[in-house]
Amino acid sequence: MVVKNGKEYLKCMDCFKEKDKVNGFYNTKNKLYEKVGKFPICKICLKKSIDYSNVDTIFNILQQMDVKYDPMYWEQAIQRKSDTFSAYITMANSLKQFNGTGWKDSIFNDTPDGSSEKDTIDRKSSSEDLDKLKETYGYGYPDDDYFLFEKKFLQLKPSFQLITTMHEECLREYCVNKVYETLAKAKGDFKQAKDWAAMAKDTAEAGKLKPSQMSKADLSQGLDGFGQLARMVEEKVDIVPVLPKFISQPKDKPDVVLWCYLNYVRDLKGLPEADYKDIYQFYEDRKNDYEKQELDNDPSMTEVE
Repeated sequence: MVVKNGKEYLKCMDCFKEKDKVNGFYNTKNKLYEKVGKFPICKICLKKSIDYSNVDTIFNILQQMDVKYDPMYWEQAIQRKSDTFSAYITMANSLKQFNGTGWKDSIFNDTPDGSSEKDTIDRKSSSEDLDKLKETYGYGYPDDDYFLFEKKFLQLKPSFQLITTMHEECLREYCVNKVYETLAKAKGDFKQAKDWAAMAKDTAEAGKLKPSQMSKADLSQGLDGFGQLARMVEEKVDIVPVLPKFISQPKDKPDVVLWCYLNYVRDLKGLPEADYKDIYQFYEDRKNDYEKQELDNDPSMTEVE
């Protein structure tokens, strides 16, 4: 936390920008942040992560903030003219009904079939995904289990080189076995858990998934030189969204010093702070202008009549 002109500023853990502590962040009673009293992700970034058509995004944030979910007050928040999530957090921080409560005290309405409100919403919002997962893992499993399979697969996938479809198939089968092993243990059925564990072990050995079977190349994902590193980077489609970070954040100490100095001068003149991306764009404009002048003054570029 820093103080500027008598105001306290916090750095958002998502966008890494310093913002007004009072107006830029939500209050939180989570003991992890009790010294600051604010949730460390700014309001703007937090709202970007909320998808009102996907209740999981709401539950995930409420859980991180350690705020209980109460459908009655959530319905009241929906009726308000302001943003629903902001209205709900305001009630959670001001109403005595929320005092001494946390995420563990959340209330989920029961439906006639005995499932929770959360389960019902999840099933409705993910019917298309369910069809795709059934094609991937095979038909016949309970609907809810498919999402457990995929969650386990996505969790383990970064640790393996899935060179062929067969490698991916082995990992998916391993995930199915591990999920059912865990569920069996949770139910106290250790005999069944042992059977699932044995099948998972066989699948791991067949697909070369066990750590003891992995070679140095497997563990390094084949990165034995700069050439291979460059090839892997070029093959990653996700590299493109990363690139803007190099023009929107300072790269070294001189950049930070210059950024601070420019904003100091702007503050003296009563101007708002400048984002680093604006400074970078100024560099680009001046560079392009300089290059244009050089071309205009280059005799070799003059047209001969």
